[in-house]
Amino acid sequence: MPSYKKEVKIPGKTQQELYDLVSGSVDRFMEKSSVGKFDISRDPAKKQIGIKSAMFSGTLFCTEGCLKLDASLSLMATPFKSKIDEGIDKWISKMFGSSSKS
Repeated sequence: MPSYKKEVKIPGKTQQELYDLVSGSVDRFMEKSSVGKFDISRDPAKKQIGIKSAMFSGTLFCTEGCLKLDASLSLMATPFKSKIDEGIDKWISKMFGSSSKS
């Protein structure tokens, strides 16, 4: 599976703030993304969120002032990488406004 990595800086947000916001909205984001059936696991101690579906699997890491996504895309999802980037950017923009930068 091809790898996919994305890092978005969210200045002024703590690791806990990022985890709380993302953890609370990732379900809605995934439902709207039409990737089919998916599983989400949350690790509050590590501030990580794992997501698995037929299209991809990955982990979202919440760190001080930054969100990092490390994922593997299925061969069917790979051609849609730019759409994936666009969807993630819109989701983050809705949560944090224009303060986020890739």
